[in-house]
Amino acid sequence: MKKRIASVAAAIISAAALTVSASAYNGYILVQNTVYSFRNGWNEGTYGRDANNNAFDHMTMNGAKCDEGTYEDYEDNYDYDIGTYLIGDFTDAEITGEGTYRVSVNNFDWTLDGATSFNLLEVSTDLPVAEGWVCTSITAYVDGVATQTVENPINHDEETAVYVQPCLANIYNPDIKDSYTGGYPTKSLEVEFTIAKNGGSEGEAPAVTAGDVAAATDSSKGSPDTGIEDVAAIAGLAVLAGAGIVFTRRRK
Repeated sequence: MKKRIASVAAAIISAAALTVSASAYNGYILVQNTVYSFRNGWNEGTYGRDANNNAFDHMTMNGAKCDEGTYEDYEDNYDYDIGTYLIGDFTDAEITGEGTYRVSVNNFDWTLDGATSFNLLEVSTDLPVAEGWVCTSITAYVDGVATQTVENPINHDEETAVYVQPCLANIYNPDIKDSYTGGYPTKSLEVEFTIAKNGGSEGEAPAVTAGDVAAATDSSKGSPDTGIEDVAAIAGLAVLAGAGIVFTRRRK
């Protein structure tokens, strides 16, 4: 009996550790239109996730070169530190393992800057290519309609990529510069993408969307840099599991 209890406890701790470490990754929509309103990739130094400004949380208008007064209806959105308007926000994805996720641009007037097409439309993730992660499919949803799906999409900077960053549109890559046919939004933009590891050899992946990740093993978010939660969190999960308590957390 003692051996059985010890084995169960070890399995619980192992499972808890796997669950926590599996929730460490993120996906972000990456956009640049033809007048250079944009959101850059998470790891870009000037306007990325870890930059010391607010640009990554909003669409940065017209290449960060708008004068105050350009958009009279958005004067409260003018950022004097950057020297441009920051408008709208985003839905990002917590990537908890193999599965399908969505990211989007929210509360943004797509007719505001006069653009009619994209230079870039991608998903920027912190999934390491070296660990075998790949994107097997990516779909543009323009004004609520699926307009283009690309199977096994090319990765941004394919030969030197460190992270998975699948492309729908990229005019700077001669291999795909004319391949985007998904249109330009007037109301809404979402991108759905499917992630697998080593070709999905571990079996069928759960379907997961941003904002509703209950289908995943656990939706708690770990450190984006290390992929490891605090040791105390693992111990806490093991104690709860040992007491027969099972729970999931939804992203707020």
